[in-house]
Amino acid sequence: MRSRTQNRHDSHLDSVARTARTARASRASSASRTRPFAAALVGGAAGLALALGAPLAASAHVELEASSTAPATLSVLTFAVGHGCEGSPTTSLAIELPAGVQSVTPTVKPGWTITESAPPADPTVLEATTVTYTADTPLPDGFRDTVEISALLPVDGQAGDLVAFPTVQTCESGSYAWSELPSSDPDDPEPNEPAPALVLTDTASGAGATDSADGSATTATAADATAAAAAPIDDTARLLGLAGLAVGVVAVVLLLSLIHI
Repeated sequence: MRSRTQNRHDSHLDSVARTARTARASRASSASRTRPFAAALVGGAAGLALALGAPLAASAHVELEASSTAPATLSVLTFAVGHGCEGSPTTSLAIELPAGVQSVTPTVKPGWTITESAPPADPTVLEATTVTYTADTPLPDGFRDTVEISALLPVDGQAGDLVAFPTVQTCESGSYAWSELPSSDPDDPEPNEPAPALVLTDTASGAGATDSADGSATTATAADATAAAAAPIDDTARLLGLAGLAVGVVAVVLLLSLIHI
C-alpha cells in the first residue's frame, strides 16, 4: 500500500514534468514567431539598402560648378571627382574645353601636375584645348578632390546653349570617358558616362557669381544645369531602386502581420 508521502512525491514529479513540457512548447512557439520576425527585419533592411544604394552608385561622375554661366564672361570652372574606376585610384583628369571657350588658364593645384595641349599654329583658328591634371600621388577611390580652370565662355553663345567639357578620368586600372551628351529624344536611353556640362544663362542671372554673399543662387544654377545635362540616373538604377522599395514594402507588411499575431 502506497503511503501518502509517496503519493505526494509522485504528484510533485508529475507537476514538474507538466511545467517542463509547457516551457518547451512556449519556447518553440516563441522561436517560430521570432524567425519570420527576424527575416522580415533582414528583408526590410536589404530592400532599403538596395533602394538607397543603387541611385547613389549610378550618380557617380565628374561634377562641374561654374562661377558664371553668362556668355562672354570669365568663369572659374570647378571640376570635382569623388570616386575611382571600380575601386582603382585616379591618376589623371584630361578636360577638353571646346573651341568656343577661350582664354583658358588652369589653376595651380598642389599635388597635381598640369599639362596643356599646344595652341593652334594659326591663332585665328579656334580649336579645343585639353588641360590634363596628373596626380603626384593617385587619388584613392572614395576620396574627393577638385581642380579649377578659368576660361572665357563662348562670346557668341546664347542663353540655353549647352556647353560640354568631355573629361577622361584615368586610373591605375581602367578609365572613364565622361563624354556622352543627353539626347533631345526623350525615348533614347540616358548616357552612362555623361560629360560635365553647363547651360548658358542670360547676363543678369549668370554673372557676378563670385560674390560670396550672393553666389549661392548662381552656383545652384550651374549645379542644376550639370545635374540635368550631365548626371541623369540611368534605367538600371531606377529598376534597382524600384525593386528595393518593393522588397522593403513586402517586409514591412509581413512585419506588421506578425506583430498582430
